[in-house]
Amino acid sequence: MSRWVLMGGGAALFFVFVVIIPLSESRIVGDGEIRENRQLSTSALPNKDATETEIKKALQPVKKVNDHGSKLPVFTLYFGVKDNFDRFIFANEGASDNEVTARFSVNATDMYEARSAMYAADVFTRYVEYKVALANTDAEIDKVLTVSNESTVTDITYAGISLSDVEQKLATRDTLRLSYFSQEEYEYLFSADAAIDARALTRLAIAQDRELSREQKRNEIFGQLNALDEQEKAAFQPTLDMEKINQIKQRYADSESRYQAIAAEFGHHAAERFSALWEAQALWQQRIDAYRKYQQHISASGMKEDARQDALSTYRHTHFSNTEQKRLRVLVDTNS
Repeated sequence: MSRWVLMGGGAALFFVFVVIIPLSESRIVGDGEIRENRQLSTSALPNKDATETEIKKALQPVKKVNDHGSKLPVFTLYFGVKDNFDRFIFANEGASDNEVTARFSVNATDMYEARSAMYAADVFTRYVEYKVALANTDAEIDKVLTVSNESTVTDITYAGISLSDVEQKLATRDTLRLSYFSQEEYEYLFSADAAIDARALTRLAIAQDRELSREQKRNEIFGQLNALDEQEKAAFQPTLDMEKINQIKQRYADSESRYQAIAAEFGHHAAERFSALWEAQALWQQRIDAYRKYQQHISASGMKEDARQDALSTYRHTHFSNTEQKRLRVLVDTNS
């Protein structure tokens, strides 16, 4: 199921938001990633060692009484049929397009009433052909974009994702789908993913809306994520959890209250991790503040420029490691 994900940065001091905008069908290629040309649709196809039972599990026919005297069920379209097509393809990794469609046809004949088995094989064959065609179009959407907390998801426009480009590519993909499938087949195969894509497109539009403040964008995006059904929300749970932890941090000033609030929501292990993280963060901030005060003192001392720079350099080497000095220059010196 396609989704564009805004994910929290885990135990990091700041949030890292990731916008993932995959094509819905990219899951066949997904974890195995894209192969060249026609290998795309079959790169994740059935392992020849897969047992007949394992392959048949991917078919899961819809049970329906048939009128032709056959004891086999009739294949009819159903929501989730695309997922089962994908499972069959994954189960046959390494097979060519023709091999995988032939295997599906044989298994469909064994599992479905004859006439409907032909239809099942036809839909599956068109699905594989569609995957191949999709790989050869310019409908691929930028997969991952990372934005640090300094800019946040609300300022995502600077990073180069084009809302109109995403809209155009989604439209191109839909046109391609409808060139292989009827409207009814589209509904069963792609409507769920299309709805998810539409919601993701809405979130991207919110992120790029220059008339909204950063806080308004954040509230609208998280409001939409929280309104998702449980199954779809699961993909965003790390983001939602980090947002809740951030709210707890903002709500409570003292460390004990923060600890208890996080422990009540996420358990004592998480509370201990974030307490240690925030304590280290506070100590680091104290050292930064002390350096800034020393900078101000040196600047007001009347010392010559060379002497001031030597004094600051000595302070940095005395109080900060080499790695910390790099962070210090980014946080303080470049902004002074």
